[in-house]
Amino acid sequence: MSLKESFSPYFRVGAAIARPDITTPSHTKLMTEQFNSMTCENDMKPMYSLDQAENLAHPEKYNLSPATKFDRMKPFLDFATEHKLPMRGHTLVWHNQTPKYFFHENYDVEAPLASREVMLARLESYIRSVLTFVQTNYPGLIYAWDVVNEIVDEGDFRKSLWSQTVGTDFFLYAFRFARKYVAEGVQLCYNDYSTALVWKRDFLLEKVLKPLMAEGLVDGMGMQSHLTMEEPELDMYKIALEMYGALGLVIHITELDIHNNDPSEASQTALAERYAKLFTILRDAKAEGKANIECVTFWNLLDEESWLSGFRKERSYPLLFHNDDQPKAAYYAVLDILK
Repeated sequence: MSLKESFSPYFRVGAAIARPDITTPSHTKLMTEQFNSMTCENDMKPMYSLDQAENLAHPEKYNLSPATKFDRMKPFLDFATEHKLPMRGHTLVWHNQTPKYFFHENYDVEAPLASREVMLARLESYIRSVLTFVQTNYPGLIYAWDVVNEIVDEGDFRKSLWSQTVGTDFFLYAFRFARKYVAEGVQLCYNDYSTALVWKRDFLLEKVLKPLMAEGLVDGMGMQSHLTMEEPELDMYKIALEMYGALGLVIHITELDIHNNDPSEASQTALAERYAKLFTILRDAKAEGKANIECVTFWNLLDEESWLSGFRKERSYPLLFHNDDQPKAAYYAVLDILK
């Protein structure tokens, strides 16, 4: 049985895909046979949806309402529609992969930063534009959005162009705007990495999630889950998962991989064992009602595509498939926990 069939009593199993995956037949076959949720790895991020040429050419016209374009995301939306793959929208608001000009007066990076009022207007307009395009042209396709991504770092709210222009409460406004324009029934999620670290877990619970919940703005917590072979300890991960789950939020495992730089049989067997332990935790948390897990999404389809090789500056073998879509020991280990 496939991943999606095997885990259907518990949660969806998804993957983040890039442009080659929607044009390579073998990748399409793997995606449609194994997964029942899809995330666009990069092409739905602000840098691709903001129309730079228009904004820079006519800054006064677009000062409060930035021009947008959706040519980069459209092939992925079409692919998901054709293959009946429900999608997670990733991501509306992020300090990274948002062009610097977006934060300046007249979209001029040599000018001062724009005021709080201007940036809030731009933020609302951008969110409205994206949601309106998707919901008008692809109704019902996206079941959840990562509204805000990675706003916590080094023990506090991250210092970014969002916090400099609007303030650290920008995430509240982003969720307010998303709730205002999102279609009924679509989940709104906060998404972050290292969510099992004790200091970060507690900060997210008290300073991010609870304020959002107080206004009814957030539906889900996105635990990215970029793990290594040593960190975090899975007992710590389990505690964090259940603490987020205890809030009553839906849980999305959004960007799962386990960095492993050793392709040897012994090391890949150890990777398989770590995946098996992790999926046992996820399965049991859902079965026991300790975390309402909606979806578990792997970040990329194949080892050869993994972003980690570039990020870590060493070859990584972190996923369940490799070598032209072949399953690894980790794939079979994950399925074996259900026997």
